[in-house]
Amino acid sequence: MRISTTHVMAVAAALTVTALGATGPSYAEAQRAGGMAGAPTVGACSTMTPQQANARSDHSTVVDCSQGHTAQVAGVVKLPKRLDWSRASKNQLFRVVADRCLPEVAAALGRDAKTRDSSAYHFAYFAPTKAQRAKGARWLSCSIIRPKDTELAKLPTSSTPFLPGGRLPDPLARCLSTTVLNTPCSAAHAWRATGTFWVAGTYPGQKALNKKAVGKCRSRVKSDRPYRWTYRDKITWNVAHDHVVVCYSRTGS
Repeated sequence: MRISTTHVMAVAAALTVTALGATGPSYAEAQRAGGMAGAPTVGACSTMTPQQANARSDHSTVVDCSQGHTAQVAGVVKLPKRLDWSRASKNQLFRVVADRCLPEVAAALGRDAKTRDSSAYHFAYFAPTKAQRAKGARWLSCSIIRPKDTELAKLPTSSTPFLPGGRLPDPLARCLSTTVLNTPCSAAHAWRATGTFWVAGTYPGQKALNKKAVGKCRSRVKSDRPYRWTYRDKITWNVAHDHVVVCYSRTGS
């Protein structure tokens, strides 16, 4: 059997926050604003574009959730007091997202980690704008999105939980496009998520995970075809405790 050894890291749809260079607001300013200046409302929907999903701050257009939309805010969390915008690294900020915001994403999606990681849903996270930080903003937000190869598909629902019971229908099931990007299985795709397994313990490294996937995915994919697998990045694995490896069968459809 020919095995695809190329793995795809199932990371956040947009690791958007880079090191921020603005001077931190004074304590008094932060206190007056409550640290939430300009924060989005949980549950708010917007017409986000792929470019906006990859931006540092959310500039998408807010719309009523009854209208067509491509993103919905799942969580807004405060930056810990120990972190300052002018010195916080991308990894430090993403640790806050993984620890505090991803549980909100999980709650909005529903089901268990294996089902969520086999779904077409993903997330993007954002920091306040420079102007909002100047007013004392100390928050990070997470929005649920549904990647469709290089585009964002409209969200089929705005009610929580997003994921229904039972087998996920094609519009909500995760496939990979020919360019190995996440896409709903209702769209053109080359690979389909057909099984998962859980790895206990702290992040073991790519080499160890790839070795496990080569063996364990065999029983979770079509045996006569090559296969792929994805797993979370080290921070999400260790901080958000998502230890799911997703196995993908070759479909060609």
